[in-house]
Amino acid sequence: MDTGSIFLPWARPPALSYGRSWEVFSPTAAASTQRFEVKTETVIESSERTTTVRYTPENYDAYPPAAMAWVDGRVIERNRDREAAAHALLLFPFVSGRLCPARGCGVDVAKPLRELFLPRNVLIEGVEMAPARIPTGTRTAIVCDGSYRSAALLKTRKADLSFRLSESAYTTLIGPRNVVVASNFGVFANQEGQLNILVPAIAAALLFCEDLGIVRLVLPVHDLTAEEAELLGRLSALLASVNISVETPLLGMDFAALSRSLPDLSGLEIFLAERHEHITCVEDLPDFWLAQLLLAQASGDRTATTQARDRVKILLRRGCRLSAGEQDLLSSAQSASNGQVIAQPDMKSTT
Repeated sequence: MDTGSIFLPWARPPALSYGRSWEVFSPTAAASTQRFEVKTETVIESSERTTTVRYTPENYDAYPPAAMAWVDGRVIERNRDREAAAHALLLFPFVSGRLCPARGCGVDVAKPLRELFLPRNVLIEGVEMAPARIPTGTRTAIVCDGSYRSAALLKTRKADLSFRLSESAYTTLIGPRNVVVASNFGVFANQEGQLNILVPAIAAALLFCEDLGIVRLVLPVHDLTAEEAELLGRLSALLASVNISVETPLLGMDFAALSRSLPDLSGLEIFLAERHEHITCVEDLPDFWLAQLLLAQASGDRTATTQARDRVKILLRRGCRLSAGEQDLLSSAQSASNGQVIAQPDMKSTT
């Protein structure tokens, strides 16, 4: 897959077009070589204020859900290797065969890029031996997905920034402590799993990391599948190769400890309402009722526990997804209402 170009309309005078092409080689099944020509083009439009990632799927690639990916905002500092990593993460579910970042990547980044796609065998093209400048920074950002886990992190983990994507925001907002990026990156997410849902947001954060001085990303993941646990290791290695570290302080935490990290119910309602602009009522969100279930169980409120459990079951029938640990939590609430004494699920045994 040719990830094409990132459009930076503010970087050049209007009505200019810059293109380049080069030839690379890819091994075929017959152990010979076949020549490809990969072209990238940057189109400058002074009326735009959008950073666009364009890509061209090839024969063995899946087709992404949108013709292009965009973020509203000015990416001023574009490190070549971080840009390549952002492309790979954004298109992670769709790439098969080869990935051709527009500006290539360094040899130190090519290996973790290839390994990111395992067990798929993806060829990384445009690898350059010349060293690139290592980007630096000092700030820590929580990648917020609008879940109750994000609310727990923001309450308990000191960070310089909260970073999140929004498909409904009118424009990107960058403040001293909060960054809300208007973008369609979210439609590229695999909706199965807490880490998979976060991957496009991590890609967007990579594009903005140097401008914002970010060197550490904190992820609100709590319960991962076996495949996601392996992906987390490969993703962390890729980000480490571009000088970004990853923290997952909630991973494996038992639910009793997680409930103590949550804000109170009124604070939770405000948090969810601010981060789900497209929802008219927070009671339509499974995260609201999962958090209320945790808070009710922690306080011993059986009435509130039953109400929250029943609402989660209704949302499940409507198609919402729960992690394995959350399903165990729901089962324990059901068993408790039937008069059985069931211990809290131990998340350490499920990750």
